[in-house]
Amino acid sequence: MASARATSSGRAEQRAPRTGTKQALLVGMLTRDSGASIRELVEGTGWKANTVHAALSTLRTSGRHIVVEQVGTERRYGMKAD
Repeated sequence: MASARATSSGRAEQRAPRTGTKQALLVGMLTRDSGASIRELVEGTGWKANTVHAALSTLRTSGRHIVVEQVGTERRYGMKAD
């Protein structure tokens, strides 16, 4: 996942994932205006659902703000710009 590096102020510094990786694809899908469902993330990355959830968790722990919104019967995941 996109890693974070501590700065002198103690805040995590965001680094973008390498271009062309599945992590970059995941971040790109999350930053769309409509976000993405787990199904879309699974289809886009080729990962299993539990791997997508783990990747989302890793993004959260690296300081990214992941938002979850209920739209109809599905949950949409997105990422807020900090």
